Amino acid sequence: MFFFANDEELKRNLGRTVIAIVPDANAHQGLLPCASVPSVPCNFTTGLASVGVSPKTAAILALYPLPTGPGNTLPQVDSEIGSENYLLGRVDYTLSDKDSLFFRYVRDFADTTLPFFGSPISPRWPEVGQTRNQFATIEHRRIINPTLVNLLRVSFTRSRETDVQGKPDQVAALDFFPERHQNGGVNITGLTNIGTSIYAPLLEVQNKFPIADDVIWTKGAHSVKIGGVFSRVQSNFQQQGWWGGFYTFPSLTAFLQGNPSLFQGPEPGLTDSYRDFREFEVDGYIHDEWKALPKLTVNIGLRYEFISNPHTVKHPINAIIHPPFGTYQSVSNVFASNPAVRNFDPRVGLAFDPFKDHKTSIRAGAGIFFNPIRARSYASGYYFNTPYALAFIPNPQFPNPFPGALPPPAQLVGIDYNTSQTPRMYQWNINIQRELFAATTLTVGYVGSRGVHLYGNRDINPIQPSIVNGATVFGVPRGGGLTGFTSNPRLNPAASSLSSAGTVADSNYNSLQVGLNRRFTKGLQAQASYTWSKCMDDASGTSGLEAGQPWTYPLNGSFDRGRCQFDRPQVFKLSGVYALPFRGNRLVSGWQLSGGLTEQSGPPWNPIIGFDQTGNTIANQRPNINAPAGSIYTGNINQWATPGAFALPAAGAFGNLQRNYLHGPGISNLDFSASKETRIMEQLRLQFRAEFFNLFNHADFGLPGGIGGSAAPNSAFLQAANGGGVPNSVFGKITTTTNNSRQIQLALKLIF
Repeated sequence: MFFFANDEELKRNLGRTVIAIVPDANAHQGLLPCASVPSVPCNFTTGLASVGVSPKTAAILALYPLPTGPGNTLPQVDSEIGSENYLLGRVDYTLSDKDSLFFRYVRDFADTTLPFFGSPISPRWPEVGQTRNQFATIEHRRIINPTLVNLLRVSFTRSRETDVQGKPDQVAALDFFPERHQNGGVNITGLTNIGTSIYAPLLEVQNKFPIADDVIWTKGAHSVKIGGVFSRVQSNFQQQGWWGGFYTFPSLTAFLQGNPSLFQGPEPGLTDSYRDFREFEVDGYIHDEWKALPKLTVNIGLRYEFISNPHTVKHPINAIIHPPFGTYQSVSNVFASNPAVRNFDPRVGLAFDPFKDHKTSIRAGAGIFFNPIRARSYASGYYFNTPYALAFIPNPQFPNPFPGALPPPAQLVGIDYNTSQTPRMYQWNINIQRELFAATTLTVGYVGSRGVHLYGNRDINPIQPSIVNGATVFGVPRGGGLTGFTSNPRLNPAASSLSSAGTVADSNYNSLQVGLNRRFTKGLQAQASYTWSKCMDDASGTSGLEAGQPWTYPLNGSFDRGRCQFDRPQVFKLSGVYALPFRGNRLVSGWQLSGGLTEQSGPPWNPIIGFDQTGNTIANQRPNINAPAGSIYTGNINQWATPGAFALPAAGAFGNLQRNYLHGPGISNLDFSASKETRIMEQLRLQFRAEFFNLFNHADFGLPGGIGGSAAPNSAFLQAANGGGVPNSVFGKITTTTNNSRQIQLALKLIF
């Protein structure tokens, strides 16, 4: 058997849409509203103050187009172009009545261009993602006797993913490091960022060489499966994050004057992020499906998952052995000791037919499921460590952040070298299924889980809290007319913050799940499902840079307990296929209609202050909330939440807003298709399809801007009265959509 497919989305005039926030014509001349710069003399006739435009940032300012919409907005529409070539080949060969072989090869190459991944100012900084995946398997099946079968498989898998800038160094004004041949980026509080993506260039290549064997044995009321797999794994990574260098400006005024507040980027001469990890995996299992009674089937199983402690071949890895004390040292393995030694996964399930009529079924199950720590979790903890060094420089010189000696290397998201536990999940469920009438069943169930030793990020050299006037604080305001805070001492006062990803988080999930399913009968097949759920955790994410925001309070993860980042409390889906009952004429017979409707709650929204209010240097500090959640939302995409509902916490203290307490807009989408299959000859058929994605052209909006303000010291954040910074003009404004506009696709397929 041989199969080849090519799927290419041609460039569309109506593609991805974003709303950029850009400087207006006055700002391009260095003129700003007087209220935003009270320290500068005001022209009361125009209401503008002249702050000028620094020669250092003038060329970057010129990259911003003028706004075309209200509120300094600039709608941007561009196409997401994707192509995929898929090849599948399979050969089956029967050696004898008892022996057979099959060989399968899959080649899947794809390319995607994301126009807005670097910046919503399009089409200057698109990102191009490429995947080059290959999979090969050969299997021998041996029927030893009628009750005993053996399967032996040898495989090879190779996955390769790259992310590169489509136009790496096209703008001279952002070539902060010309020798790197890639533009950097600029983030200005209150405006859309400009420049490349922080994630490119990226290279991930993984090779696996598994050998597996499974034995299937049937004995009386038992059906037993025993098996295992040994796999050699090679994981090669290169992540040159923040490669072109990125500057943050706390306000438009600071940008016009050329005064950044932060630089992020690799240090010169310390740019080797290539790591070549090697490990092997050994998995074994036994599973018994036991027909205990005519009405009762029991499943019992045990799995063991072992992974060796990874090491590298040529490129060194470094870790801090006893954080937060000590410095980076060369280590031979990713972990001090192997956390995967005790990964035993038991599970049990049952199916019960209480009335013996095969119309009602009760099912239940529970199990422990380990999630062995693989390269996607630990890699970033090492390719961002020496000999690769990221610099985080406050108040840097611009555009040269390294005028003298290099700063000490920072650790962005380090892995906990002393990890001793493997993340695991306890899962359980029970459901009742009933056939209501012919071909239609209703299922009602409860599904729950509890995750322990999950990955979470936190500062393991935290600032120590103190008690001031009965309140817990991490810093005190600076006196003498100075702005900002003086922080308390850290656990190791001689070192700075030390971000670490460790198995310190947990989660829990509970849900009611209802499904109604009609099998294809009399030309109609349909299913509807509804889920009502709640997921809570203190860290959402599974790997590397995607392990979620660090704990706000490093000494107490429960302070960040809130809705999971992927929590969607209510989800309803309806889909179906209807074969029109027309017969007898080639023009009217063979028509079929199908569609799918999705209605879903909005994702969590986590407003943050946007600057340090504690001296703890934590960027994701949350404000106080002083209004019920129901009264916060306006329903207006230009101001999703009422700013007056939030206020700055007391100086030096954290706010009381629970993490992910609020939510963004929900999702509503309807897809529809009509198809017709016409038989031309006995072995020849013509199929026509018309597909409508997002049939009603409904816009599903992204999350509102969640950064409350900047650190510039004049007016208060969100009208608060106790200090802080300048309110962010785009706080609560929604500037992105999460779906494409309506797409129509027509296709003809000849089947023979």
